[in-house]
Amino acid sequence: MLKQVLRYPLWLGELLTGSKSFVANPLIGSRRLNRWGLHVARVVLAHGVMRLRMGVLSWRVPRDDRRQFIEQGFVIKTNFLPEAEYRALVEEVRQADGEVRQCCQGDAQTRRMLLSPEMLVDMPRARAVLRAPAFRRLMRFCAGHLRMPICHAEWVMNGVSDAPADPQTHLHVDTFQPTMKFWLYLEEVSDINGPFIYVPGSQRLSRRRLAWEYAMSREAKTHADRYTARGSFRVTPEQAQALGDAPPRAFRVPGNTLLIANTFGVHARGGAEPGSSRLALWGMSRTNPFIPLPGLGFEWVNRLQYRVLQRQRREQDKRAAARDVQASWHRIDADDAWPRNASADRYGEHG
Repeated sequence: MLKQVLRYPLWLGELLTGSKSFVANPLIGSRRLNRWGLHVARVVLAHGVMRLRMGVLSWRVPRDDRRQFIEQGFVIKTNFLPEAEYRALVEEVRQADGEVRQCCQGDAQTRRMLLSPEMLVDMPRARAVLRAPAFRRLMRFCAGHLRMPICHAEWVMNGVSDAPADPQTHLHVDTFQPTMKFWLYLEEVSDINGPFIYVPGSQRLSRRRLAWEYAMSREAKTHADRYTARGSFRVTPEQAQALGDAPPRAFRVPGNTLLIANTFGVHARGGAEPGSSRLALWGMSRTNPFIPLPGLGFEWVNRLQYRVLQRQRREQDKRAAARDVQASWHRIDADDAWPRNASADRYGEHG
């Protein structure tokens, strides 16, 4: 009892951070407080702060990109790189020799290679893409923060086991605050290997969306779905239809397409054929949603966030080893851990 009382200052402080779990924090999960509007208040305040920061960071970001992201919740750019640069980037990523970590969810495996500043020393093409001024301005605007997103090379493999379906294929929202994820696809994406699905306009705070957030907050703590209980609400197809401007859109796109999405909007990973996969550069940004200033964009801050992540992963490895299990993101050292020897005709054919 005393231990719980002593934790209340921590739980209270978490209300002003990106903490989202209704089961881990009794204040966030309080039925009474949420009946009084706590969750909805956090949603509204987080979105107001994000719009303020995006306004500050909108300088020299193309107007069409800004409008599409604000109104639809995503930005899409096909033929993002010149053809020769794109093909060279794909080959460089496939031949990269960094630490590979894997997460298994349902019947899918996602493998990622962290593109830290140290890793990019030996990846000049990826470094050029991620440090291009226009790319950085667009990332910062969509993230509402000067700090660049943490970036990985990502290889998603579908249907690799007889486990239940990948939970990422269920329509959902990531959290209560606006967040940004991007994919620069290094292969064609189709119904074969699982396109990204997004409900256009579902990221906006309409009356329907706020009413839905309010209703979900009152039942989230005891919800049967564990992701919902942890603050990543699952969405039924009927709810998705009501929350957006249009039906869910599947992004079937050629390689060399850049897609940026606000994952407060309703989204999912599309269904895919067993044995299929897709390769991309992937990154995400999720910052404290209640600080009105857009942060610091110095290179030492960027390096620091990678070092913090690497240290966290090492600590997770140690804790998992002590329990004789694998960390949720664990190292893979097998010869086929990365698609280095894949046939070149699998990518780039659409430019």
